[in-house]
Amino acid sequence: MAVKRATNLPKEKRRQEDFFMKPFHFQASTPVTTTPEALFAFHENPRNISLIAPPSLRLHEVACDERAVQGGTFRIRASQFGLPIDWTGKWEKASPPGLLVDTAVQSPFAIWRHSHIFESHPRGALLTDSVDYLLKGGLAGSLASRLVLPLVLGVIFRARHAATRRYFEGQ
Repeated sequence: MAVKRATNLPKEKRRQEDFFMKPFHFQASTPVTTTPEALFAFHENPRNISLIAPPSLRLHEVACDERAVQGGTFRIRASQFGLPIDWTGKWEKASPPGLLVDTAVQSPFAIWRHSHIFESHPRGALLTDSVDYLLKGGLAGSLASRLVLPLVLGVIFRARHAATRRYFEGQ
């Protein structure tokens, strides 16, 4: 989804709009006892989200191809903390075995670019989730993105990384 900026606004108003549209960044990494290839194969299928989703995320539908293909799309209908989420994502990049990048086409976010990075590590592989994000809603979305989302994303990705470790280390 392209974010359009008004160009016919006074200079001061454009600066304010640019400030409110600046994405925030979140990153989390964890070593996993497996290979980067296995992590890539697991993460390229959005249906596997059901295996690593935190308990607060209830999945209702996941529609996708089994493998990530650049330009391919996926759709997830879910609810988080009781709030409905209708999410359509697009695979921006699929470079086995080290990188998957998805962007939100339709979601609660004005900007969502999620890089899944898989690297070799002394314990097997290093899983890194790197997200550039900004909630919709102008000033309110920007404030929530700055003050609330780092905590929410921290909880979600800690749970996802722990579940990913359990999945691979329990095999």
